[in-house]
Amino acid sequence: MSESTSQTRTAVASSLAEAPIIGVVRTNSKQEAARQARLFIAGGLQLIEITFSVPEATELVRELLDERAATGPPWIGMGTVTDAQRAEAAVDAGTEFIVSPNTSPSVAAVARRAETYLVLGALTCTEIVEARDLGAQIVKVYPLPPVGGARYLATVRQPLDDIPMLAAGGFTVEEIPDYRAVGASAFGIGSPLLAPDDDETRQRIARALSLARGLEI
Repeated sequence: MSESTSQTRTAVASSLAEAPIIGVVRTNSKQEAARQARLFIAGGLQLIEITFSVPEATELVRELLDERAATGPPWIGMGTVTDAQRAEAAVDAGTEFIVSPNTSPSVAAVARRAETYLVLGALTCTEIVEARDLGAQIVKVYPLPPVGGARYLATVRQPLDDIPMLAAGGFTVEEIPDYRAVGASAFGIGSPLLAPDDDETRQRIARALSLARGLEI
């Protein structure tokens, strides 16, 4: 591992520990995606995930990286990385972390070669352990709300509490403490942070970060 990539991967991990929310940008408009990403950055989120559902997603990642200072945070990553082709495209765009909704050995292989911080998606105990064994720094347990939410996460964490887990799948800001209480160490959240007014969006982000850090109940 080169010194620069080692430092970036360590810094991404540190940022996720400090501000344990990945701001997920998922929209069918590149312009709207850019607006959301900049709002998330202005609100204090340190990890911004541009999903491949965004048109010209890799170009937006390059633009956000160009706008940033020499180094993060914020760290700009790519999500919905479901296969090796997308993983390679994400790496070529300069992604600083990779998020997959699935447990993909081919995505993991690309991330290992590129020495990129990796979040693999999983749901069952078998998938969670496989994701860890493939090299995921944290496992995205997804989608949680349809299968029981925090109660489900509490159940799978009973035998697997040594594996860092990120809660994801569509829950509100006010539900963050429920997931934190059962062992989630980070949270993937997007549209619930957004409000019609930019000031209210910043307030929601601040509230989410406080809840994710365990500073409010």
